[in-house]
Amino acid sequence: MDTGQEPDSQPARKRPRIDLGVGERKRGKSMFGIVLGTLNKAKIEDKERNASEAAKKRQMIDQRLQAKLRKETDSVRRSEEAKKDRNAANRKEEELQLKDSIYKLRRTHLPLYSHFLCTSDDVQSIDSMEDQPSSITLLALPTRSHPPPLFYLPAILTASQEAFLEKRKFKVKEAAESEWSTFRGERTAGIDEIKELRLRVAEEDARRKKEKKDETEADEKIHVNKDEEMTSDEPKPSESKVEERDSKTEEKTEERESKTEEMEVDVGTKEESGMRADDEDAVEY
Repeated sequence: MDTGQEPDSQPARKRPRIDLGVGERKRGKSMFGIVLGTLNKAKIEDKERNASEAAKKRQMIDQRLQAKLRKETDSVRRSEEAKKDRNAANRKEEELQLKDSIYKLRRTHLPLYSHFLCTSDDVQSIDSMEDQPSSITLLALPTRSHPPPLFYLPAILTASQEAFLEKRKFKVKEAAESEWSTFRGERTAGIDEIKELRLRVAEEDARRKKEKKDETEADEKIHVNKDEEMTSDEPKPSESKVEERDSKTEEKTEERESKTEEMEVDVGTKEESGMRADDEDAVEY
């Protein structure tokens, strides 16, 4: 390798620094001060503009519109919630009515089936009912099979059959009453929930009626105020016109009085001239 060969890359040359004098620095500071002063002036003008009467009116109108929008949004939301509560109350009431009819039917009819034997019963094992895990199996009807299960009651019962029926009557009746008491507690809770939902719906309806009444009263007040403003803005006769009218009436009355006086004077002169003429005629005659 040739050591005398020049390297391919040379180190980058440094850019010379610009030596700013004192005058240039002062000039830059003065320009920055002018820009800052302009910005402050614009900010002050903006504040003054916002503080003007027109800006205040616009701000008041904007606030009223925002308040009205929030009020309408809240009213719509409450209306939707009231609608949901009404539907939920109706659905809950229908479900309770259906369950009530079902459990009443089970309470009255299932104990009647316990008076009969079924072809699927194991009469020999009386203790099999003690092994039932819950009252649901006691109240359940026999499952469908082939041949289908049949209920029957022999004319003369054996001792085992009689003991089996007595045991099942007691167990089925106890299970039916337990099922009915459980449903009765559920029904009470459901009725309370329905009452609460209906109460919220009634409160919302009353609130909407009150708001509607207040809006109508406010509209009536606005119309009354507008009518009063229109009547107050009607042109009224000014004092100068009234004075001119009074002066004209006074002039007319003075003219009438002067005319009447002239007429009286004319009548008097005519009467005097007539009397003189009569006197002259009398003397000559």
